[in-house]
Amino acid sequence: IDDVAELLPGTLDAIREWFRTYKIPDGKPPNVFGLNEEFQSKSYALEIIKECNHAWKELITGEKERKITNMEEGVKKLVRKLSKSNLLSLAPSEGEEPPTF
Repeated sequence: IDDVAELLPGTLDAIREWFRTYKIPDGKPPNVFGLNEEFQSKSYALEIIKECNHAWKELITGEKERKITNMEEGVKKLVRKLSKSNLLSLAPSEGEEPPTF
């Protein structure tokens, strides 16, 4: 990411600002960023992708459902729902409110 800052000055700030404000025309508030609003390295991004992929695999194989015996019932119900479906089945029908998690 350092090469982008060096070779294309101002680009990272412009990207951050776009992600902060792109939903505002739809009446939504600006996005808020963690990590002190700093861009992270490629290795950091790849680690996050790896963690998310692992969590997804646990959900779709049912492994996560088998591991949550000590969680509250609402969490167990959500994990069961996610484990036994695909993401498209979770999408709301037209006119239906999206699920809240």
